[in-house]
Amino acid sequence: MRIAFLLWVVLGVAGFGSVILLKTKVQALEDELVVSQQQVNRDRSAIRVLEAEWTYLNDPERLRRLSAEHLGFGPATAKNMASIDALPLRGTQPSATPPVPTAPLRARPQIEAEAAPRETIGHILFARLQNLLFAGSADASTFPSARREKRPQ
Repeated sequence: MRIAFLLWVVLGVAGFGSVILLKTKVQALEDELVVSQQQVNRDRSAIRVLEAEWTYLNDPERLRRLSAEHLGFGPATAKNMASIDALPLRGTQPSATPPVPTAPLRARPQIEAEAAPRETIGHILFARLQNLLFAGSADASTFPSARREKRPQ
């Protein structure tokens, strides 16, 4: 009788423990579900905002205005059109007079890197060697890399 009672107590405790573990696991999964649903709602809201922004950015009138303002493009005219025969074939020389666009194109602004003197490893090493040997020399600061080294930090 004691063994049966002890067996029932052990089975009861094991059942109670497994129910408690199952309950905590279900609560954790419910919390994870709530967090996932909130994330889905945030993502849907962000998608709506991005779709509205995309619609605004791709508005044909806005694009037409910006292309005319920044690129100098205008509506297509008969002067802008060319026939397929006027296009050069691959590997051949283009025709003597290419078609001239009607609207003037703006020049691309020159980037500072293009305007700066091109530095090579030899130039940099020479400037650093000059800087070490002749600390007061004006030639040592010829290249931007040498000027960067002399700046106070």
